[in-house]
Amino acid sequence: MSRLIVKGLPKYYTEDKLKEFFSKQGDVTDVKLMKKRNGESRRFAFIGYKAIEDAEKAARFFNKSFIDTSRIDVELAKTFSDPNVPLSFREKRRQDEERLKMQEERLLEQENRAQVKRQKIKGVSEIDEEISNNPKLREFMEVMKPSHQVKSWANDSTADGSGGPSAKDLEDALNHQTDVKSTISEHDVLQVEDNASDDEYTDFNAIKNNIEDYDEEEEQMINLADLNKESEEEEVEGVKEDDNSLAANEEVSDLDWLKSRRIRIKENEEESTNTDVQEQAKEAVAQSKQKSLPVAEKSPEEQTVEKLQETGRLFIRNILYNSVEKDFRDLFEPYGTLEEVHIAIDTRTGKSKGFVYVQFANPEDAVRAYKSLDKQIFQGRLLHILAGDKKKDHRLSEFDLKNLPLKKQRDLKKKAQAAKTQFSWNSLYMNNDAVLESVASKLGLSKAQLIDPESSSSAVKQALAEAHVIGDVRKYFEDRGIDLTTFDRKERDDKVILVKNFPFGTTIEELGNLFSEYGQIKRMLMPPAGTIAIVEFRDAPSARAAFTKLAYRRFKTSIIYLEKGPKDLFLREPIPEENVNVPEIEQSTAVEVKATAHEIMGEEPSNSGDVIEGPTVAIFVKNLNFSTTVETLSDLFKPLPGFVMATVKTKSDPKKPGNTLSMGFGFVEFKTKEFANAAISNLDGHVLEGHKLQLKLSHKQGGSSTGSAVKKSNKSSKLIIKNLPFEATRKDLLELFGAFGQLKSVRVPKKFDSSARGFAFVEFNLMKEAENAMNQLEGVHLLGRRLVMQYAEQDSEDAEAEIEKMTKKVRKQVATQNLAAARLAGKGKIELEEKADEFESF
Repeated sequence: MSRLIVKGLPKYYTEDKLKEFFSKQGDVTDVKLMKKRNGESRRFAFIGYKAIEDAEKAARFFNKSFIDTSRIDVELAKTFSDPNVPLSFREKRRQDEERLKMQEERLLEQENRAQVKRQKIKGVSEIDEEISNNPKLREFMEVMKPSHQVKSWANDSTADGSGGPSAKDLEDALNHQTDVKSTISEHDVLQVEDNASDDEYTDFNAIKNNIEDYDEEEEQMINLADLNKESEEEEVEGVKEDDNSLAANEEVSDLDWLKSRRIRIKENEEESTNTDVQEQAKEAVAQSKQKSLPVAEKSPEEQTVEKLQETGRLFIRNILYNSVEKDFRDLFEPYGTLEEVHIAIDTRTGKSKGFVYVQFANPEDAVRAYKSLDKQIFQGRLLHILAGDKKKDHRLSEFDLKNLPLKKQRDLKKKAQAAKTQFSWNSLYMNNDAVLESVASKLGLSKAQLIDPESSSSAVKQALAEAHVIGDVRKYFEDRGIDLTTFDRKERDDKVILVKNFPFGTTIEELGNLFSEYGQIKRMLMPPAGTIAIVEFRDAPSARAAFTKLAYRRFKTSIIYLEKGPKDLFLREPIPEENVNVPEIEQSTAVEVKATAHEIMGEEPSNSGDVIEGPTVAIFVKNLNFSTTVETLSDLFKPLPGFVMATVKTKSDPKKPGNTLSMGFGFVEFKTKEFANAAISNLDGHVLEGHKLQLKLSHKQGGSSTGSAVKKSNKSSKLIIKNLPFEATRKDLLELFGAFGQLKSVRVPKKFDSSARGFAFVEFNLMKEAENAMNQLEGVHLLGRRLVMQYAEQDSEDAEAEIEKMTKKVRKQVATQNLAAARLAGKGKIELEEKADEFESF
């Protein structure tokens, strides 16, 4: 843990004094002095360190020490989730309140159940009393009993009150009858039974169905008022009840009277009516139960988990103000894939607001991270994690997107995926049209004069022009503290944006106005060629907003291409001049450079007569003034111990043959690595002849530059060119690579149909010329394809080795031919034997 608890503090000690006292052992990130309600100190505090190692070292150092006259105890603090942490008074009181609340709820539930039971018993007694007082109802209940409850010897037509039905009988009868509304009155039923004859046309099916069709498994409670209402509102379809005058009429026969008393019942209507009544009763019972049960409220933690399962976004507060997004990526990435980490920045000051948003791709990963890291110690502070709101999405829905034209759909999708896509082109990609205009403007020609449409070498001229511009751009960026080797890295910096494909003639002020709408720009660089620019924002959120809004946006006559810059691109902090376009520096003539004799042989001119045996350590010195000489550089480093020699890299002057020009950098060698590091710490940033020097250890360590041998490793004078356009000819390669040295051979392998295979071999006379061509043509396009170059395997220079190689090749060919001949001979022998057998059969 990176947080300490300090006990036994003096009462008069403040947080500022504590921070000053404990800062001796590391970077203190948080100081929390615990106080009472009246503001008096409780004599203990929490101290947070950024690193766990600093906290452990401080605990060992300050434990059992004294602050003034008070002896303090210093220990590593524990988290809330630690089982060994004793409960606080507030937590104990909260647990007691929860326990009492649960007991009250349990007693209340028992009381509700008892009350329901008493009401049920009271209702049954009221029903029994009503049945005993109403003879007609008692008779009805006796008739409506299920068949298994009726005694076979009992008199069904009795009307006396003996053996009257109970409330239980009433419930059974009401629950098992199919439809009370569709039955006739009990008086009519008895009358039919007394007066009916055995005539075969008499139909008692309706009455029989209403009495015997029961469901004996269902029991329900009903009110007597509803029963009386249903018995009074009898409805029989197609039949109207007659009064007793019809029975007294002698002209009406018994059969006619009985037919007039018949009823018709729709079975479907009975079932639907009965089902509706039962469903309504069940719903009423369920609602009454829900009202009686107490509603359990969700805890804050359950509410947070439920929201995280929907959004997958964490809101973390109480973070360190100088924390960076990488810290939280490293903290949360073990729990799942992260889509975004966003630290809220104050746009006025550029500083953190003290909270961060973390978006997970899977909401379940966010829940696991919340449960594991909430109230945990990070960089000396207690993290407070909450469920964040869902990020606002201003993108069009799929339905709205389909209504747009297809081209517009593609543009929107490409723009939405711009921040997530890793581009396939090289980082120093430039618009070919802008490259040609830049070179033509420099030479004072028009683009038509530079590229002759009738010439067969227009593609080669364009490639050479691109190589020239790329050389100038590299030189410009190196002079301004950009490490070009970082372009090959996969890690990207959210604050740096590479701007490409804008038209020639665009000024740095125009690009600055375009990007400054989204945040404060820390530095902006654009070479004099005007084909590419680098923009660095003060904070990552502003850079992300600019990238999202400006990617694939039309600017003047072209569309801007944006790419995130690599990590650690800049070697130094920006200077005020880098916010505007600087005056043009001396342009590089890399295409026309001819190497010096020392560079060809791999030697460095020595200005010292002493030769140091064994390996030395070299320091790479950048940003030298072009007028700085070897003597001036040597005089600067000579007073330092272990100095061996100094060198300023030069190149030949094409305008004045025989003279050399400084390349703006050099090397200083020391005897050991310790001496070299001491020199870097003393002279890094030193101003020499108006230029601030940049020092770092050379990549070519361990070898002496005074030796005459060149470290070849896998380098050779032969190159293989891949991704070659199929239209490229041998003549194009001769013109393109001939500008960098004398060629020994050029070979373009072809297929059986004489078409190119997409690669070629180019061999120079000297290895240095091949290396120069590799450096100058890196990223160059020929006929729209980017050339990919590698060192090829060098042909054998030993005659005996070459003879042995050819002998092995011939032996292999002879063995293959012999094997093929043997197979053909065996086949012919078999055919002859088969023919001989056929002749013998005749």
